[in-house]
Amino acid sequence: MNPPSLSKRKRDQSFLDDEPESSSKRPKNDVFINYSFQDIGNTFISHLRSALIRNSFTTSDHTMLPVGQDMRIELLKAIEESEMYVVVFSPGYASCRRCLDELVDIMDNFNKFDERKVIPVFYKVEPSDVRSQKGPFIEAFQAHQTNTNLDPHRVQEWRQALKDVSQLSGLTLQNGDEAKFVLKVVEELEKMQRPQELHVTDHPVGIGSQAEELISTLRLDQKDRVLVVAVFGISRIGKTTIVKEAFNRIAPSFDLSCFLADIHHICQIPNWKVKLPKALISCLTHENRFIIMSNHNEAVSKIRRLVSCRKVLLVLDDVDNFQQVESLGICPKWFYEGSRIIVTTRDKRSLGNIQYVPYHTMLLNRRESFNLFTRLMFVGDSHVNPKFIKEVVSRAGGLPLVLKVWSSHFKQYEREQWPSILETLKGIPHGDVQKQLQLSYDSLTPRLKKLFLDIVCFFNVAFDDETNDMDLLVTALKDEDSRFFPNNEIQYLVDNSLVEITSNNQFMMHRAIREMGLEIV
Repeated sequence: MNPPSLSKRKRDQSFLDDEPESSSKRPKNDVFINYSFQDIGNTFISHLRSALIRNSFTTSDHTMLPVGQDMRIELLKAIEESEMYVVVFSPGYASCRRCLDELVDIMDNFNKFDERKVIPVFYKVEPSDVRSQKGPFIEAFQAHQTNTNLDPHRVQEWRQALKDVSQLSGLTLQNGDEAKFVLKVVEELEKMQRPQELHVTDHPVGIGSQAEELISTLRLDQKDRVLVVAVFGISRIGKTTIVKEAFNRIAPSFDLSCFLADIHHICQIPNWKVKLPKALISCLTHENRFIIMSNHNEAVSKIRRLVSCRKVLLVLDDVDNFQQVESLGICPKWFYEGSRIIVTTRDKRSLGNIQYVPYHTMLLNRRESFNLFTRLMFVGDSHVNPKFIKEVVSRAGGLPLVLKVWSSHFKQYEREQWPSILETLKGIPHGDVQKQLQLSYDSLTPRLKKLFLDIVCFFNVAFDDETNDMDLLVTALKDEDSRFFPNNEIQYLVDNSLVEITSNNQFMMHRAIREMGLEIV
């Protein structure tokens, strides 16, 4: 079958140049605190707010609204622009109409936005008192019920909001160490906090649409299963960038999310089989402190505990060897239902026997390539030469790396020199392009390296040029005397995204890959 990783997408010409924005923007504030100021404003809330600030949370409440503005509008805005809500129920809470109005607005936003979180804190009251408006709440609601100036429908909204929020998991303090309780509230908020968004790219051309396709492949609607998706593609085609964009969009809907980057580089250091699991534990727990593990098995056991009880989004980026996955003890059956694991790799065999759904990263089409190179080269520049850009786009073959490296290279010279520089680059790959693309070649065995270079030198397999019949290629390469039959070896090159076999049994290679091989020779 034709691996889409070396195929350009066919798109409608009405394709928009600008990428769609993420469907879930990060709110401005981390925490909005709902509480009765007269009751606990200068005591418990003061201590809680100080602890939140020390732990780098941004907070908001009714005392922090802009002066001289409509308070109702600004209060609604503050609630809507907050990610998490701490609702502190105290004995005098129900007597505060503002508290109850805020609570109705909080629950509206909680039901409206999937990523919003509410933590009820029961400060010297029982959850059942809040749920049924009894105990210290009963007298206050009797007064609300008999107040002729109050709309009975509004009072009913307050009752319903109290009932709904009291059914959420929360924290209760009747007696005990208040300082420790404050730290416990902060700890729970840290667990609930939406992960920091990853930086994707300064020029997200062609990223948004592929991120949506990847999200569709993840089948997030199937909440009762664990799914592994392997993202394939040649070096520097944009696998990591696309996965980062998808990660930012869907991470808020998971209990725990972790993007473990550059696994290939981590595994270049000594004792990586111990350091890699520690890096994953640090990522899953969001703790950067030094992790002490007596042995590798202890680390794997902790990873298993972390992923077994919460819905996890885990990205393993740049995996190039099954030993790397094995060292982490990754086994889908350990994960809590609804979890998703994404692995980016150049080599299909790096997942071993793990069952996965493939996603093949696409090359940029001509329109996207034109758009990206224009943004890279001509920011604020009206003197754009479409003919020059089209020639560069044609040579780049839809590979973002080539466009980015070449744009940086061209900008070091005067415009008059660009045509001659382009002619040079046609025959000699730029050093940075060569270095990145050669990673796939360097991972091959000596026998596979020789086969790859034979194909590069003796067959015209450049992308978008002539193709070769696969059967003829195998016949030409096999050596019966040496018992060399290249079918399996060629498939290994395919698995490493170095070559492509089309649906009609034709053999192709991306131009940039071929030029990389010729440069090695």
